[in-house]
Amino acid sequence: MKATHLLLMLGLTALAAPAQALNIVLSNDDGFETANIRALYQRLKAAGHDVVVSAPTQNNSGRGGSMNFLVPVTPMAKASRHGSVAAGSPGVGKDPGDADVYYVDGTPVMSMLHGLDVVAVKRWGQQPDLVVSGFNEGNNTGLINNSSGTVNNLLYAVNRGIPAIAASYEGTEARAHTALAEGALEYEIADVVVKLIAELEDNRAEGQPLLPPGVGLNINIPKVTAGQAAALPFRFARMGKATEYQPVFYEKLSDSPVAVGYGAGVAYPGISFANDVIAPPAGVVIAQDDSELSEFNVMKGHAIPVTVVEGVPQGRRSNEERVKIQLRDLLGAAP
Repeated sequence: MKATHLLLMLGLTALAAPAQALNIVLSNDDGFETANIRALYQRLKAAGHDVVVSAPTQNNSGRGGSMNFLVPVTPMAKASRHGSVAAGSPGVGKDPGDADVYYVDGTPVMSMLHGLDVVAVKRWGQQPDLVVSGFNEGNNTGLINNSSGTVNNLLYAVNRGIPAIAASYEGTEARAHTALAEGALEYEIADVVVKLIAELEDNRAEGQPLLPPGVGLNINIPKVTAGQAAALPFRFARMGKATEYQPVFYEKLSDSPVAVGYGAGVAYPGISFANDVIAPPAGVVIAQDDSELSEFNVMKGHAIPVTVVEGVPQGRRSNEERVKIQLRDLLGAAP
């Protein structure tokens, strides 16, 4: 091979590689077989990153940060969500079609921790550079984030000192990854996440992690049609309280328009949703948040809200001082 040809190939390789390839654990709460997570997996690898997937076998939306402590993960009682792993298979294993895709028959946080504590250690000998959770089926904004497996994956990662991004898409289609084809909308949504990571890489200080210690980002992508995602603007946001899904306990699910719409409108008690459009039962208060910076309101303006999240829910200093005054006789000379 001529020297000029070799130099040209090396130059093209350098252009194709990211400024610094990252070791990434990718997880979600919707299942390891969804088109959403596989599209993001493929796009991150195409950008030059080393990526492993560790995600649940089933749709675990709404499980928040739950874990099955001291409960062995035994063989699967039923097939995985889209059927690629049969009932009776080991409760933790690999996708039959991809050795870098792992599953856990457990909660979202359990699957993400498997990615950190088992897969990452075996692959890289250390924790990853980044955890990406998503992208989720449906948005995760405001007060619903407390019960989101997608967002709780982020929280557990940043509390380990690992930068993390939780990504959600307002659309709710939950196709199997076998339905992916060139030009699929899932790839356009995945490209938005890859673009955000590239921007973080390009602007971080040399030798520093992708995000400050203990910090993650929650992003929500508005519902789009083919060809629209790349043009969406990014906007700084705060989590706020505004949400599309305020959980409400109903004495009878048949009284909930949302439950009825999903075919769960039975005369038994249970959790459903309400908001400022779908009225809750009498006496139930819907959280109000009209701030332009609230991430749900930013998303409704057809922009991508980028919310900075910290892992520890420490109260603000002003609230600390107020409580110290109220409890001064109990606390004594508190520092």
